[in-house]
Amino acid sequence: MIWQFFVICMTAAVTDILWRRVPNVWLAAWFLTGLLLAGLCPREIPLDRAGAEFFAAGGSSGRSVLPGPPFQAAAYLSRAAAAAVLLYPAWRLGMTGAGDVKLCGLMAAWMGFPAFIRCFVWALFLGGAVSFLKMICCHSLLERFSYFLAWFRHCISQKKWISYSRGRAWGRRETIPFSAALLGGFLLWLWV
Repeated sequence: MIWQFFVICMTAAVTDILWRRVPNVWLAAWFLTGLLLAGLCPREIPLDRAGAEFFAAGGSSGRSVLPGPPFQAAAYLSRAAAAAVLLYPAWRLGMTGAGDVKLCGLMAAWMGFPAFIRCFVWALFLGGAVSFLKMICCHSLLERFSYFLAWFRHCISQKKWISYSRGRAWGRRETIPFSAALLGGFLLWLWV
């Protein structure tokens, strides 16, 4: 399962880098595959290093994490929904793309929520570091920082949140594909 999940993240990162889109068909196909696996597998195999070794060895844990396949499928759906609901405000404010939110929901469903949180923290760290370096290389650090402060002050003065990119069309040159950071976060979570 670990390699299938690597393929999911890698394909999402490549399509996001090349076309700034994560295809819904791709995400839906893997989401349904995971739901089918969760509903059919009577035992849960953790998506981590120990789980990868266990799965590669063809072993059986002999322990049921949840009472049965229908409950595992429900847990799968609830993890995906929880991640999507938590990241919905970031999409609504224009701080991330809808494909990134859907990919995070898929990651949470496949990985489990505690593992997804660790992976997401790594992705935020990597994405922030790459963004910072890109702003320095493009000489836009002061412009972006002043835009952020002006946006934040405007939200405070209006007493409501407005879209971050409103009034400013961020181009390809100025943004990074977050699904690439999610891939990096997944790899760091797996190996660290």
